[in-house]
Amino acid sequence: MAKTLTKNGKISEMAHREVVGALREILSDPDFGMLLRPEAIKRLKKSVRSKQAGKVKALKDVLAKY
Repeated sequence: MAKTLTKNGKISEMAHREVVGALREILSDPDFGMLLRPEAIKRLKKSVRSKQAGKVKALKDVLAKY
Protein backbone atom coordinates (compact mmCIF):
# COMPACT_ATOMS: atom_id res chain seq x y z
CA MET A 1 0.00 0.00 0.00
CA ALA A 2 2.87 2.40 0.79
CA LYS A 3 4.21 1.88 -2.74
CA THR A 4 0.81 2.78 -4.17
CA LEU A 5 0.58 5.99 -2.13
CA THR A 6 4.13 6.97 -2.98
CA LYS A 7 3.67 6.06 -6.60
CA ASN A 8 0.63 8.28 -6.90
CA GLY A 9 2.42 11.11 -5.12
CA LYS A 10 -0.23 11.39 -2.41
CA ILE A 11 2.26 11.25 0.45
CA SER A 12 4.49 13.93 -1.00
CA GLU A 13 1.44 16.12 -1.72
CA MET A 14 0.24 15.70 1.86
CA ALA A 15 3.71 16.42 3.25
CA HIS A 16 4.01 19.49 1.04
CA ARG A 17 0.67 20.85 2.23
CA GLU A 18 1.60 20.28 5.87
CA VAL A 19 5.00 21.95 5.53
CA VAL A 20 3.57 24.94 3.66
CA GLY A 21 0.82 25.29 6.25
CA ALA A 22 3.31 25.20 9.12
CA LEU A 23 5.54 27.80 7.46
CA ARG A 24 2.58 30.09 6.79
CA GLU A 25 1.55 29.87 10.42
CA ILE A 26 5.07 30.61 11.66
CA LEU A 27 5.86 33.42 9.24
CA SER A 28 2.50 35.14 9.04
CA ASP A 29 1.79 38.36 10.91
CA PRO A 30 -1.73 38.33 12.35
CA ASP A 31 -1.59 42.11 12.89
CA PHE A 32 -0.60 42.96 9.31
CA GLY A 33 -2.70 45.81 7.97
CA MET A 34 -4.17 46.74 11.33
CA LEU A 35 -3.91 50.31 12.57
CA LEU A 36 -2.17 51.21 15.80
CA ARG A 37 -4.21 52.82 18.51
CA PRO A 38 -3.27 56.43 19.35
CA GLU A 39 -1.96 55.28 22.75
CA ALA A 40 0.43 52.84 21.10
CA ILE A 41 1.70 55.50 18.69
CA LYS A 42 2.30 57.84 21.63
CA ARG A 43 4.30 55.15 23.52
CA LEU A 44 6.39 54.38 20.44
CA LYS A 45 7.24 58.04 19.91
CA LYS A 46 8.19 58.36 23.58
CA SER A 47 10.40 55.29 23.28
CA VAL A 48 12.19 56.74 20.24
CA ARG A 49 12.79 60.02 22.08
CA SER A 50 14.16 58.14 25.10
CA LYS A 51 16.55 56.19 22.90
CA GLN A 52 17.73 59.35 21.17
CA ALA A 53 18.31 60.98 24.57
CA GLY A 54 20.43 58.02 25.67
CA LYS A 55 18.01 56.93 28.40
CA VAL A 56 17.62 53.38 27.05
CA LYS A 57 19.87 50.62 28.39
CA ALA A 58 20.99 47.65 26.32
CA LEU A 59 19.35 44.35 27.19
CA LYS A 60 22.72 42.75 27.93
CA ASP A 61 23.41 45.47 30.54
CA VAL A 62 20.09 44.86 32.26
CA LEU A 63 20.60 41.10 32.22
CA ALA A 64 24.12 41.47 33.63
CA LYS A 65 22.71 43.45 36.55
CA TYR A 66 20.30 40.68 37.45
